[in-house]
Amino acid sequence: MKQRTRATTVIIAAAALTAAGVTFYQLSRPGLLFGATPDISAWFGGSIRLVHGSLPYRDFVLTQPPGFVLLASPFAFLSEWVGTRDALAALRLCTPVIAAATVVLTGVVVRHRGRAATLIACGVMAAFPAELYALTSGLLEPVVDLLCLAGAALVFDGAGFSGSSRRTAIGGAVFGFAVLVKLPAVLPLAVVASLCVPQVRRRLLPFAGGVVAGIAIPVAPFVVASPGGFVRDVVATQLGRIPASGRVPLPQRLGDMTAVSTAGGGDAAAIAAAVVLAGIVIAAFAVSRRRPSSFEWFVLASTAAVAVAQVGPAWYYEQYAAFFAPFLALTLGISLARLLDEEKSRAALTVAPAVVAVLLANQLAFIHRESARDVAATVDAVVPVGGCTLSDAPKYLVTTNRFIAAAPGCTTMTDPQGATLAFANNQAASLAMWRSAFVHADYVVTETPVDDWFMPQSSALRAYVAAHFRAVSADGLLFYVRNG
Repeated sequence: MKQRTRATTVIIAAAALTAAGVTFYQLSRPGLLFGATPDISAWFGGSIRLVHGSLPYRDFVLTQPPGFVLLASPFAFLSEWVGTRDALAALRLCTPVIAAATVVLTGVVVRHRGRAATLIACGVMAAFPAELYALTSGLLEPVVDLLCLAGAALVFDGAGFSGSSRRTAIGGAVFGFAVLVKLPAVLPLAVVASLCVPQVRRRLLPFAGGVVAGIAIPVAPFVVASPGGFVRDVVATQLGRIPASGRVPLPQRLGDMTAVSTAGGGDAAAIAAAVVLAGIVIAAFAVSRRRPSSFEWFVLASTAAVAVAQVGPAWYYEQYAAFFAPFLALTLGISLARLLDEEKSRAALTVAPAVVAVLLANQLAFIHRESARDVAATVDAVVPVGGCTLSDAPKYLVTTNRFIAAAPGCTTMTDPQGATLAFANNQAASLAMWRSAFVHADYVVTETPVDDWFMPQSSALRAYVAAHFRAVSADGLLFYVRNG
């Protein structure tokens, strides 16, 4: 038993170090530490607004719950001394830690199923392409993965539930806070709650109490300050993404979920990979006569729920599959552990590292070609420090120390695209919001003309910009500078 525990510890440590190393290598590519990458600037921008006294949902639009804004607030405070550019770089340097911690927690919750299960689950988690992409771009899914795995590690102890009500309550609080980072975390939370139902007093009440505390305590100040704004930004905006036109095809989603590229007509390969993976799981639980444990029910039900959720929204981005990664990794681990006897497990311990190595080699070849543009010098040449600046992409402001203006009264717009989505059903309010942003701005930084921005098309708004700003081009960026 001690030898088995020592072996799984070595596997977990090796996989965690690999994940951290790959993620750190990503940050070493040109521009990926200080350059302009999407989304993270919008979420970190919310933290910066918060530490400057502006509340999300009341003073600016934030289309996600406030979990990440709160988690990143220490780095937003740091920006007061080093600037938003360096503070964002410091935040990005946390991604190798997140990558390693996610792999460690994956190993912790599955190690009771043996070395093969631990190796497979940790290997998938360390090398999954969507997870690495989300880590590189500083997206929310890896943070949600980390919190959901931490919650599972607290709620479960090996194959069954933890016998400690305190651990169960803390696990519920962690799951609850995961929902505040991104709403899909409610799916594994609901699975755990349903498994707790047979023992209401011992399990369900502590877990539910933790969930309520993990959600209500952090979110209460924001909801009290602007209940309507919270519902509009978070609930209505997320629901509004489901019926949108132009749905992303199912094979492309399956390709991201199974780490199979659909480029060059690979739709059939993605579908085949999904069928094979489903067949492995079905075979594993059909062949084995052992009844699934509570932990296995959690893994299977969560995997199914998250997989179904992946086909819900009309819009689909690669990072969505990163939320599927830990559940897929755990499902493959426990399924293959059921299929393999001791002799076959030894063979798997030889074959699995080779498979993970091939997947990692492919990812490293892709990572080697990655880069991001650093526009700091270009912006410095046109926009003075402290100038009130607007952009359709906050990445151009946070990475150049132009997100916060020196003088009060500047626009507090944080996520322009999200703001347009939030006011999609109220064109008058949307136009008023955008007009206020342009009225208060002295500089605009963008790649495309204002007429092509994702905002309500208004001749009056275009006329205002044309009358009060002059366009200046520099190194591929377009600037609008207020006259006078």
